[in-house]
Amino acid sequence: MQALYCEDKEHQDNPLNLFCLEVDCQNKGLICSFCLLKSHQAHVKNVFPLKTIVQSLNKANNPKNQQELHNKGNEIFGKHHNIKQTFRQNLIEIKEILNKLEKEIEKQIKLLDLEADLFVGDAFEKSISMLNMEKLTKGQIEQAIEKIEPLLKTCDGQLWILRDTEVNQQAQKLIKTAEVIERESKYWLEKCLTDLKKLYETCQNPIKKQVKILSSQNRYQLTYEQWNLKETDAICLRSKKKHDIWLSGVGLYEITSWPEKELVFQVQIFEGSNVNSKKIIYQDNFVIKNDMEFVNHIGKIYFTKAIKIEYDKPYTIALTPNESCLSYYGANGKFETDEFLFQEPTFSQEFSDNSTTINQGVVPQFFYEE
Repeated sequence: MQALYCEDKEHQDNPLNLFCLEVDCQNKGLICSFCLLKSHQAHVKNVFPLKTIVQSLNKANNPKNQQELHNKGNEIFGKHHNIKQTFRQNLIEIKEILNKLEKEIEKQIKLLDLEADLFVGDAFEKSISMLNMEKLTKGQIEQAIEKIEPLLKTCDGQLWILRDTEVNQQAQKLIKTAEVIERESKYWLEKCLTDLKKLYETCQNPIKKQVKILSSQNRYQLTYEQWNLKETDAICLRSKKKHDIWLSGVGLYEITSWPEKELVFQVQIFEGSNVNSKKIIYQDNFVIKNDMEFVNHIGKIYFTKAIKIEYDKPYTIALTPNESCLSYYGANGKFETDEFLFQEPTFSQEFSDNSTTINQGVVPQFFYEE
């Protein structure tokens, strides 16, 4: 590689043979030894000889690594494509619901205006005068009665005209209805605007939002062997965090006796405390291999997407294996940890022979983002 020299006059044409890789450095890139002394002393550990970087890259440039990079690049492009597709689809749905909302609010306000006309000026007198005219069209009669219809009441074939107190009640009802529309539309639209602004800020600086996966406390106080893992193991939990969290995965106790066939776990997450709930918010199958890493007899299953968990709302997580096998299991389970409250889920007839209780099972902890 042809030698390049520093353009800083004070550095006496010193060769540019170092490279700064410090992320937040204002002068990162190709530098000389004088540049290092002047501007990079605080992060000298992230400054490397250019020759070392090139040698490392050449060493990594083999067919296997190229294929891995190719696969990873395709995965990234696939995620980017899904983001664009999801955004466009959501945007279409948002526009549709906004149009429907605008039309519905206009419709309700128009109805309220028609009824409110009764309480403004001489609308009642005008309608009465019109109905007492000799010649009227069908449309004029319908329009006149429509305007005073809120004052008419029918009961058992009898027609009544509302008294003053009833008129006042009707007026208060209209006022309350308008207040409800105003309050609800103001709350939800302002909430949507706030959320959209947060999304905009995140999209402007996505790299600054550090995603840290946290591990919950183990809900079991004891660990034993020889759990016959063949049925659905489930637990109902509520988050104690007074804000939304994102559930990223669950812990799974170590398998001690592997089946002959491939071991696959179906993971399902339901809204509510019933395993038979139709509100499935996540479902996927995970292949568990015998080279899975287990620490303190616990392995990690990470979902393909994080699931939003709202404060103090019940969710049920169920794991079902396709093959019978033996594993470690937890016992002496807690009803509460620092992060969650637990309760036993409700099982349908399909799971009636399940042996899961809150005191023992194979789902010891949870992984989440805040």
